[in-house]
Amino acid sequence: MPRGRTLRDEISRSFARFGAEMSAHHSPLYSHLALCMARDPEMLDLAANAKSTPVTNLFFVAAHSLLLGRAEHPVTRFYPSASGETTEMGDPYPPFRSFCLEHAEEICEIISSRRVQTNEVRRCALLLPAFGLAAERSGKPLTLVEVGASAGLNLLFDRYSYDYGESRCFGDAGSPVQISCEVRGEPYPPIPARMPEISSRTGIDLNPLDVRDPESALWLRALIWPEEYAGRAPILERAIETARLEPPTLLRGDALDLLPQVLREIPEGAAACVFHTFTLNQFSEQARSRFASLLSGYAKERELYRVSIEWLDAYDAPLLRFSTFEGGDERQRVLARCGDHRGWIQWES
Repeated sequence: MPRGRTLRDEISRSFARFGAEMSAHHSPLYSHLALCMARDPEMLDLAANAKSTPVTNLFFVAAHSLLLGRAEHPVTRFYPSASGETTEMGDPYPPFRSFCLEHAEEICEIISSRRVQTNEVRRCALLLPAFGLAAERSGKPLTLVEVGASAGLNLLFDRYSYDYGESRCFGDAGSPVQISCEVRGEPYPPIPARMPEISSRTGIDLNPLDVRDPESALWLRALIWPEEYAGRAPILERAIETARLEPPTLLRGDALDLLPQVLREIPEGAAACVFHTFTLNQFSEQARSRFASLLSGYAKERELYRVSIEWLDAYDAPLLRFSTFEGGDERQRVLARCGDHRGWIQWES
């Protein structure tokens, strides 16, 4: 079978899987568009220009970034993020297809240069209890290192305010970034009595986004699902404004190359806390293994904590994990099940 046909078939399966399994509970619009694209050779060939994964998400974000602010096109009436509300009935795929093919050159440029880099600020409410555990165990200030940092907004978690319901509030009450998180079940997550002290914060990303750049800020907005835009975009905008006042340090490059030097530069009076959220799905199995080995090697000499939210396994929700190291051996425990975009946590430990 010709290579082009093989690639098209592979992308078709990705869109079919995305439509059937991944997006129906978040975005019925994307779910429908994906299922239609899976059967459309011309659109699949356009999507094949993507240079990074996941191709499905990247393609829809590329189109979304072009649609934001282009209310004159008929397809925007199916996008509450672009029109303010969904006012159109009927099948959104024909106008979506028309828009993409009309703007094929722009979409090609975007999907060959951009990456999926969702910076979901509400995940900070999930990370906070784990950062608190690291600070409590260490008794030292934490040096935060985020792998797959995007714009680094989650590195600024201590500048936000948190509401876990039932009058359980934490953080800077005057912060413009107000994050709500639903607590499900028992026990209640161990929210720290005071915010962990952070000595420094560094993000690593293949293509870090500068929040002072309007195009990067637009890309961050386009990464939000259209139906969730009204709830998520205002928080994102306020986090962007917060980061513009004092941006975190962001390094461009492969974490496997940069992380050793970043860890070596951590001062003796601080403890390293490496974290990542929905990042390892873009790593190969070999890269994941190298990443784990790199952390274990460092932990043989220095104190290290690892915090992660990933959805790699056949679980019904993403898992918040917390790792300590003994003689370089990683001791990992699952702290909680949690939401990816919807801001809920169910503590398990």
